[in-house]
Amino acid sequence: MKYLAHKNGAIWEFTVTRFEELRDLLENEIHDINEYIFRGQSHFDWQLTSTLDRLIGHARQTGAKGGSITQFVKRHLDRFRLEIRGRRGDNPAKLGEDELWALGQHYGLATPLLDWSQSPYISLFFALAGLDNNGAQRVLWCLNRKQVEQINDGLSQQHKLHLIVPDSDDNKRLLGQSGLFSKGPVMETVDEWVSDKSRNVNHPVLLKVVFPGDFQFRKAALKKLQLMNITHSTLFPDISGASLYCNIVAEDFEI
Repeated sequence: MKYLAHKNGAIWEFTVTRFEELRDLLENEIHDINEYIFRGQSHFDWQLTSTLDRLIGHARQTGAKGGSITQFVKRHLDRFRLEIRGRRGDNPAKLGEDELWALGQHYGLATPLLDWSQSPYISLFFALAGLDNNGAQRVLWCLNRKQVEQINDGLSQQHKLHLIVPDSDDNKRLLGQSGLFSKGPVMETVDEWVSDKSRNVNHPVLLKVVFPGDFQFRKAALKKLQLMNITHSTLFPDISGASLYCNIVAEDFEI
């Protein structure tokens, strides 16, 4: 199979037009695929931006006073730690910083974390699940963990891109989605980090796989993922997952 490929330093971009091409790319063409983690997004033009970065950007645009980003982030996390007192059940375990961010991520807190999965097909599902993207192309990001670790070796702690697998005993969704997080410098997207820290690298650190966003591709791909047992119902083992699963099934209704 042929793919439209654009290889630029450490970030390589591929464009596919059919699910079979995407699957062949993942399973036969990408070397050391087990070294990668994956993230799906419903619009090809979105960067790998955390919700905290978006919150800060919005605050700046709407007239927030300037100040230390480091102090802002610390106050944000301290405020969350304070607000959840008495809301985690009896005798809750003490949480470190990354675990606290992960808990907040699960419940909608703006955090410096980005969700990733160890499964490309689970990530592909999340890229496809949403209906309302106006037909724009969608994207599957693939980040090479081994290359990230090698880049991190030459960086100070505050400039590293951390890959975090939190204690997931209390998060069934994280387990079901083979999930983990990245946490990089605030106000620097993951793709910007890779581009900046890998200027002299000519092998892939980050892959961007772009594929169609039209209804036909989405419908066919979701059916194939369902055969792999990848649905809202399996990825979200709760009532919300059951509800979202029913909504997708209902898209095939007949009148």
